[in-house]
Amino acid sequence: MSPSSRPRLAWAALLALLALLAVPTAASAQAALSLARLSLVEQKVEIARKGGTWQAAVEGSSLQIGEALRTGPDAVARLELPWMALTLGPGSHLRLPDTFLLSASLESGRALLEAQGRDALKFVTGEAEVRGQGRAVVRRQGKETLVTCLAGRFYVRGGDSTVALAAGRGTVVRSGLAPSAPEDVPAPPSQGLWPGKDPVYVVAGEPLELRWKGDAAGYQLELLPVGSDIVLLQRDVAASPARIEVPWEGAFRWRVSARSARGLEGVPSEDGLIAVDAK
Repeated sequence: MSPSSRPRLAWAALLALLALLAVPTAASAQAALSLARLSLVEQKVEIARKGGTWQAAVEGSSLQIGEALRTGPDAVARLELPWMALTLGPGSHLRLPDTFLLSASLESGRALLEAQGRDALKFVTGEAEVRGQGRAVVRRQGKETLVTCLAGRFYVRGGDSTVALAAGRGTVVRSGLAPSAPEDVPAPPSQGLWPGKDPVYVVAGEPLELRWKGDAAGYQLELLPVGSDIVLLQRDVAASPARIEVPWEGAFRWRVSARSARGLEGVPSEDGLIAVDAK
């Protein structure tokens, strides 16, 4: 090798090294693209990686741009982002579109949005776009999107119009049309709640009948740990009573919301208490 060729080789080696350092590793690229973390997986929850097939989701894993998540008929999944959280109910399908503007798309089912102190990620369906702060329920059934503001303030856009929702108000959006005028959502059931403030003791996995009084078109149930707002179990039911099984030990609270004939979900009732012991 001639002496004059050595400097050229040295420069080539240096440029190759710099290029190697500039290329992100698979791990760093994955971290850069990660948008949400799966903090809760109950029952059958599946994830579809970008360009891949559906596979079992694992608690603690990440969801990245271009990926999707779906829940089975009895499942619940919670996604946590730095500034908000999303809880998917049974039979739901969520995508994180690979688009220039960051968003989440609810293809079907029910999602609970929680965003405190900062606007939620743009949340879209085939009919509507939802933004705001606080807590809201978004449902997509057929070609309709139903939005209820539980706390705070949310804005719902459909067609060329936008409506504002305060707590306890809801709207329905149909494809290509403006959102319906904001309306009061059903009042929470307040009579005959059982279990109530006095906890009922059951064994883990043992059937428990929840009861309340009301004549709404339908209802929605939730089970949460005492001292936490993380929904562990969510069900849509036609009427009281409803039977559930709690597989975990500990102290829990349950609540029920009424649904209108249009399907809008109301604010939840007061909590009833359940204490679950080991078998």
